[in-house]
Amino acid sequence: MLTVAIASEFQAYDGELYRYLLERILGTSVQAWKSEIEFNGCRHVRKQAGLYLEEAARQGVRHALVAIDNDGGSKRGLPHLTEHDATRECADPDGCRVCWLHSTLPTSWREDPYRSCVVVPVQTLETWLLVSKNHRFTEPSPEQRYQRTVLKKDCFGKPLPSSQEQKRIALEWLQHPEALARLAQRPSFQAFIDQVKTW
Repeated sequence: MLTVAIASEFQAYDGELYRYLLERILGTSVQAWKSEIEFNGCRHVRKQAGLYLEEAARQGVRHALVAIDNDGGSKRGLPHLTEHDATRECADPDGCRVCWLHSTLPTSWREDPYRSCVVVPVQTLETWLLVSKNHRFTEPSPEQRYQRTVLKKDCFGKPLPSSQEQKRIALEWLQHPEALARLAQRPSFQAFIDQVKTW
């Protein structure tokens, strides 16, 4: 069993979905490392991820996933490009979320024996969930549906069920035999796969 430190916006929901996706991608059992540090939103992940990973390393954990939603739009939070100037992107409140998260990783987590990946679903984790269940988007691409409330409603209807029920529904969709193949067509998910495959 692989133990992974997972820093995500809401551990009980996002963290569990990322843990399950790691299992599907890696083909092995994955358990989330437990810590007293809990996260509540993207800014909290950015602020606490370094401390969280340093503590995980002290406890012998060698794998980590750090994730937040992109929550972007047509002019802010644009998808990551390799040619980004990370310093400039990190200084811009509307800059690249991938650059933003990479800057939070302690230097030690960027080299052996540690393995880490930065995950930023474009636009949200719910975008990925809708893709996994083969949702028909009206926009030219799933990444062009920006509003979190619309994405949540598309996923779970209204009124929104409890987070426990949302997690149950999401895990059911992610278990579909075609889910990973559908998701791999999205650039932000493929970036996730590419990082994890180096583990």
